[in-house]
Amino acid sequence: MAEKTPETRDFKVMEIFELDSDGGTSVAVEEQTSTWQMVLRYRGAIIWSAFIGLAGINWGMDVLLSSGVISVPSFQKEFGYNFEGKYIISASWQIAFNTAASIGGFFGAIGSGYLADKLGRRLTLAIACVVSIGAVFMQVFAGSSGLLFTGKLINGLSLGSFLTITSSYSSEVCPVEVRGLTTSGVQLFVGFGQLVANLILKGTGTLSSSLAYKIPFMLQFIFPIILLLGLPFCPESPWYLARTHNTPLALSTLSRLGYPDPATTLSEISNTITAEELKSSSTTYLDCFRGSDARRTEIAMGIFAVQQLTGVVFTIGYSSYFFELAGLSASSSFSLSLGVSALGLIGVMCSWFLINRTGRRSTSLTGAAILTALLFLIGVLDLVPAGAHNTGPVYGQVACVIAFAFTYLLTIGPVGWTLFAEISSSRLRSRTVGLGIVVQNSFGVLMNIVVPLLINPDAADLGGKIGFIFGGTAGLGVLWVYFRVPETAHRSFEQLDWLFESGVPARRFKGYQVPLLDGPG
Repeated sequence: MAEKTPETRDFKVMEIFELDSDGGTSVAVEEQTSTWQMVLRYRGAIIWSAFIGLAGINWGMDVLLSSGVISVPSFQKEFGYNFEGKYIISASWQIAFNTAASIGGFFGAIGSGYLADKLGRRLTLAIACVVSIGAVFMQVFAGSSGLLFTGKLINGLSLGSFLTITSSYSSEVCPVEVRGLTTSGVQLFVGFGQLVANLILKGTGTLSSSLAYKIPFMLQFIFPIILLLGLPFCPESPWYLARTHNTPLALSTLSRLGYPDPATTLSEISNTITAEELKSSSTTYLDCFRGSDARRTEIAMGIFAVQQLTGVVFTIGYSSYFFELAGLSASSSFSLSLGVSALGLIGVMCSWFLINRTGRRSTSLTGAAILTALLFLIGVLDLVPAGAHNTGPVYGQVACVIAFAFTYLLTIGPVGWTLFAEISSSRLRSRTVGLGIVVQNSFGVLMNIVVPLLINPDAADLGGKIGFIFGGTAGLGVLWVYFRVPETAHRSFEQLDWLFESGVPARRFKGYQVPLLDGPG
């Protein structure tokens, strides 16, 4: 048989996309259809993405609860010590409690990336739900700091899996024009979890009994149970089904998800998988760092590093504790943190109007720059003397934290989830997504070590001056986004494969003409 030349191979790809114009699933046709029409057409895919996204709520709740319960008086008395007449959690145990889930998440993300390719997305998520239920049970009935730490550590395994599966599933069941909405929706569910945590802490935080912190812990039972009940009815990822050669089920799944021509879509998926397998049939973690995949892995991991370098752990995760240290009452601190979470959710929903119109790259770059300015302003305001008769600097810092939360969750927060979920090649998606979560959890460990040491009264006690530190690291993040992050909006996975394999610079992705899709002429 004659060897295929680049020209004949290009013609075969073009032939597939010409067929797509009849089926309505090609990129060209999708770009001519409004986003709302696409949402209606693929409502099945969006609904099931949202269902799987419920797992992200638990991650958001855990993040806020770990730092939020530190401000609960009964928790401080149970797990803390008396410091100058007031119970506080020592910096060392703060670090332990706040990093336990991130350490567990490191291994959970790696493990779920492997299991998702072997067992499928649904079964891997089900296993994570069972682990989470057991771990939360340990936290609720923990009678010592060591047992509480162990429960958080084990729960971290499931939390890492929750984010890995949620992101990869959303990117694989939805077409290009709604992919940004569903993948960024992970941030919405995380934000909703944070809001729920703040609401319950506001309601129970002032209770004198252990229920003040046990009730918030018990809420983490709810969503794993809901997922376990619904997963038997949830469709598996069509990409996983195609990779395991389960053609009949893949076709019926695509039909359930709303694809008007399942056969053409499955052919498109299979062609992409075949092309990638011809390049390399292996799917190990080492493959994520070879060839053009190394650049894609760098972006998937780097965008989470940038998110953390903006100091989001400090400004959002420790908001109630920071407000208390700034001089506000516990009740006012909880109320303001609740406002931060609520405004953040509005930011995520507003981001849906930017993701496709403004694009991933521009939104991330602008957002990171604004966050950098806000962080430096927090630091400057902390230098201004404040007191009972001059509360302006304190409320100025509060305003900056609120503006930070809205901007972060309008821009680089949700857009980062979209970017990292769609940047990888299809054969390495679960593993690349897992590595992105690993970076997030690694930085989570680092930040939850550094932040308490920098702001705690029995440590460095920097207060708002920490804004200068994170302002500097956020500035470095802006530079990285400018030079390394490409525009992926309106690009199919096939187009992204070609752009990366061709070595197109990040700043030229937007508007770059992909020759394989230009047509015979």
